[in-house]
Amino acid sequence: MQLHLNKRVQAAEQEAITENRKFEVSVVEQEGRTLVVLFGGYCASLGDSILVLRNLSALRCIMVRTLLINLGSDAKGGRAQLSDLLEAGLRSIEGEALDVMQLSGGAARVSTAGRLAGRIDGITNAVERSLIDRLSINPPDRVVIDGSNLGRLARIVKRSRPTLPIITFYHNVEARFFFDSLRAAPSLQSTGVLVANTLAEYWATYHSDRRVMLNLRDSRLLSRLYRRAGTDLLPMALRDQYDPAAARAASPFDGRYALFVGGAFYANVEGIAWYARNVAARAPFPTVLIGRGLEAHRERLERWGGIHVIGAVEDLAPWYAHARIVVAPIFSGSGMKTKTAEAFMHGKAIAGTTEAFVGYRGGSYQKQMTCNTPEAFLKALHVADRASSAFDPSLRMHYEQRHSEAAMRTGLSRILSRTVSGLATA
Repeated sequence: MQLHLNKRVQAAEQEAITENRKFEVSVVEQEGRTLVVLFGGYCASLGDSILVLRNLSALRCIMVRTLLINLGSDAKGGRAQLSDLLEAGLRSIEGEALDVMQLSGGAARVSTAGRLAGRIDGITNAVERSLIDRLSINPPDRVVIDGSNLGRLARIVKRSRPTLPIITFYHNVEARFFFDSLRAAPSLQSTGVLVANTLAEYWATYHSDRRVMLNLRDSRLLSRLYRRAGTDLLPMALRDQYDPAAARAASPFDGRYALFVGGAFYANVEGIAWYARNVAARAPFPTVLIGRGLEAHRERLERWGGIHVIGAVEDLAPWYAHARIVVAPIFSGSGMKTKTAEAFMHGKAIAGTTEAFVGYRGGSYQKQMTCNTPEAFLKALHVADRASSAFDPSLRMHYEQRHSEAAMRTGLSRILSRTVSGLATA
């Protein structure tokens, strides 16, 4: 029987090589059974994700069907980008074996009581009934939920199919994120949002077999809040938008500049306001602010001098290409900061607070300047002013190795191989 299994694996590998397709195999021993999970290139007629199960009496080959539940959005922020990349990564691994249930976001009308019961971000009675029907009529072998804010659906899945494995991807720890938001702008509505998201996250944490975190800090915080830590780490990743030609084109700004990129949510505004008061006017060159909604804060931020608010732009590539350095004065938040991975993608040195670098590790950290005081930021800006080149290929390589689409796909393959068909492996 083992010889027959080896022949099947060898045949799959040969087919993958012949078709010039990536081939990965993960072997797990559990309770006397051998699970061999093949991703890519095998039994194309059955799908791209195949489970070969050997026990004492039989060998069988079945497709591993995955249901992804995510939130549809036209937004272009870091969270939306990461969700798109997660779905694309799963699609490249699973192929036709992936089914997607996409919620419509905040457009649904739900009562206050319903929201406080976890019906947020597009979850309605109709959505819940649709999910139960899917689980009954054509049950998947595992469910991936994109966001702990959808924890009510994790609860429904477990109640309907107790043995069905659930993988939840945490963009951050929602309880921490919305607590900080409440602290920044206290209101009855903010309190309700915090309560609803905390309850949803509790259900997600309690009912998920694998809890995928962006970083170790979030995993530890999850453990303190809900007594269950994350099971896997999958760092921030971005689809590659680097354009080498942008550096040869005309600069979008007259003269040298530092660059800040981020939308006008509380942590960004809080951080860049501190930077405007304490750093910008004394810097060797101005700081340009790019991000949706920042125009509303122009008067407040530009009053100190050394700040130019641009707001939303269609293409970030030229702004990154001609910047001397990226700044990230962020003092609160959860998850990982998109702007940090984005700077690596464009080969740019980044001066940021400790918070800006949470979850980022690896080589080339001599170019990462941790700055928690005005003096430290000023020193980093003067170093960038004297640098012979504003592009660092080692930082670009760091992005490719750890925060690219390919890096995310490799991490996803590893996590998927641990949760298959009701058997959540260690």
